[in-house]
Amino acid sequence: FLNPERVSLPDIDIDFCERRRGEVIDYVTQKYGRENVAQIITFGTMKARAVVRDVGRSLDIPFADVDRVAKLIPPTLDMTLDKALEEVPQLKQANDQEPRVKEMLAVARRLEGMTRHASVHAAGVVIAPRPLTEFVPLYKGKNDEITTQWAMKEIERIGLLKMDFLGLSTLTLLNDAVEHIRETTGESLDLNAIPLDDPKTYQIFAEGQTYGIFQFESSGMRDILRKAKPQRLDDLIALNALYRPGPLRSGMVDDFIARKHGKVKVAYEVKELEPILAETYGVIAYQEQVVRIASVLAGFTLGEADLLRKAMGKKNAAVMQAQRQRFMDGATTRGTSEKKATKIFDLMEHFAGYGFNKAHSTAYALLAYQTAYLKANYPWHFAAALLTIESQNTDKLAVYLQECKDRGVPVLPPDINQSRLAFTVTPEGVRFGLAAVKNVGEGAIASILAVRVSQGKIVSLHGLCDELDLRLVNKRVLESLVKAGAFDSIGMASGDVAEGGARLGAVRARLMATIDPACEHGVRLQRDRNLGQAQLFGGSPADGEEAADPTLAGAAHVEPWTEVQQLAYEKEALGLYWSGHPIDRVAAELKTFGAKTIGELAATAHHGAEEVGGSNGFTGGNGGNGYRRPAGVDVAIGGIVASIRQLKTRKGDRMAVIMLEDRHGSVEVVVFPEAYTKSAAVLQPGAMVVVRGKLELDEEAVRMMATDVLPIEAMRQKMARELSITITSPPHGRPTFEALADLFAKHRGDRRVTLELELRGQDHPLRVRANLAAQVRVQPSDQLASEVERICGPGTVVLR
Repeated sequence: FLNPERVSLPDIDIDFCERRRGEVIDYVTQKYGRENVAQIITFGTMKARAVVRDVGRSLDIPFADVDRVAKLIPPTLDMTLDKALEEVPQLKQANDQEPRVKEMLAVARRLEGMTRHASVHAAGVVIAPRPLTEFVPLYKGKNDEITTQWAMKEIERIGLLKMDFLGLSTLTLLNDAVEHIRETTGESLDLNAIPLDDPKTYQIFAEGQTYGIFQFESSGMRDILRKAKPQRLDDLIALNALYRPGPLRSGMVDDFIARKHGKVKVAYEVKELEPILAETYGVIAYQEQVVRIASVLAGFTLGEADLLRKAMGKKNAAVMQAQRQRFMDGATTRGTSEKKATKIFDLMEHFAGYGFNKAHSTAYALLAYQTAYLKANYPWHFAAALLTIESQNTDKLAVYLQECKDRGVPVLPPDINQSRLAFTVTPEGVRFGLAAVKNVGEGAIASILAVRVSQGKIVSLHGLCDELDLRLVNKRVLESLVKAGAFDSIGMASGDVAEGGARLGAVRARLMATIDPACEHGVRLQRDRNLGQAQLFGGSPADGEEAADPTLAGAAHVEPWTEVQQLAYEKEALGLYWSGHPIDRVAAELKTFGAKTIGELAATAHHGAEEVGGSNGFTGGNGGNGYRRPAGVDVAIGGIVASIRQLKTRKGDRMAVIMLEDRHGSVEVVVFPEAYTKSAAVLQPGAMVVVRGKLELDEEAVRMMATDVLPIEAMRQKMARELSITITSPPHGRPTFEALADLFAKHRGDRRVTLELELRGQDHPLRVRANLAAQVRVQPSDQLASEVERICGPGTVVLR
């Protein structure tokens, strides 16, 4: 038996490129024998939201009702149904007033926490000296994978060797970036040979521009980097080790930064400590430092010193007393005074609980440095690799794309003739990868790229579907690509698609209308080919000829998408807005209203920094709720609610923290109980709102404390003085005016309508502006603007 005394073996973690982790498991299996190696099982339990959905399904409760109840449960890791019923008034109300909901929740509360399913542990692999069946029961999964029946803790308890083979995306990022560099520049970059004193790399850290940098991209870490301004690898190693709850709470991090910048004098109790602690400015940050101090000052062997470190970390009083006396005897014998030896031991005891393994921190800090080196010196290649890895994580993708914009890295939209599977570096910029488009799998992309290679260039949907494997590239795939704008270049090349120019809404609407006939034609053509039949009047365009798509002609009169539809489809297909932002259509009104853009907030906050004071706004009173309103700069901003996190104050009042975004970025907004009570119905993901409140500046980070949240619709209705429409004739004539008259009748109000009409067909077009206020008055709204655009075309209406 590998470990007959059942001694707990060390937990061995090894990181690999996530794409090749499977190869490592295969290698271990072949080396030690298939019967001796298995992955470890893990058990999924019924969490609050999941158990409600399971029970609702089994009770045949309509999905809409189950979904409504499940979404009322806050999605935090420690949330339970009992806790949710206490904290969420709407959930308690549904439980009290709806018998079916009450029954569902009662059953769900009994099942909550029970094991729901078994799956394979994300990293754990067990290796035994003989067949595993001699030590542990095995389990065969639904995909015929063999795992242990015992989970990780039980495997450790019986003394088997457990390895964690972790797939680390940063290693994949480094590999991909180096490969991009080799392909595009011919340079063979060896990351193990890069200089460790590169000024541009340390500037990345010192400015906190560490999005995408392993271990260093959290907001808290970015704040610390901006304060610490690391200048060497040792600084990164120390900050990585110190960025944990214990050191942060104890003030060790602030002490480290103050010593680094010379604000606090670095002094050592005895000269022997200087070579041990100099790299961390006299702060005991590493477990290895505790071991070395005990060895150098008190004569402990390294093994004895490590036992001392473990005793200190576990706060074992009995062992500690014996070790203290042993340390005092050894230190005084070697010439240290009893008073200083006592003080040094007390410092060791205090810091040992916070100490981190330096070897671990060093490996991760070096990995972070290599990543930052690529970001600083090869920004396009770094961006391509990072965006590819995060292409399915919409939230991160949006953040990284915004940072690309801020750092001057051009990112080009998806294009059926330019894009590949992943994000790629081109002479013009980083081209969007097709794999980032929702509902488009790798098999479908491979089929499209194969057609592109065979045709040289895809010139039409019709021609593309002639050769595509339509079992892989179905209608849904093509719809997603159209919504994402991947076919825009084809649509634009097909001739004038909208009077006055080719607008994206018109292009994409026509392309969408051609998908069905193009697919049907492709199916028929491929079926005929398989039967050996040739088209009677067949033939293909001459080499280099870009034939127009015959199916587009039949879609000439398809109603164009409005800008709202176009952007909504982009969000659906890409997970983010690309060609614009919904807030753009109300930007002028927001400016009239006095609202700032999110991009202007930092300058506004800095301007009012004296009034704000230095507080971070997240400590102290406000009636005991754990937040404090600072005396900040009054401001209003408009944007879309990207996410919302509901909280409870210490008094039990409900509040929320939302991420508000516009085309310039995003900002965290704290909505206190008073404002939340008035605006809870408005605060939903995707809602377009105006927030009024006070700005707070914490180093470089800006937050907003909301005093009022209003739907933009309400602001527009309050501020808009007129509805202005601009159209041309032709194509618009009597039918357009009749349709507008019917529409205005449904939206009667007290605001005027103006119509600007450009008359064409003459040598000099005539522009006429008419004020319809005497005959027509309307109530402005987003719905009205959208319906006017349906009649007149995208971009023809403005609320002033």
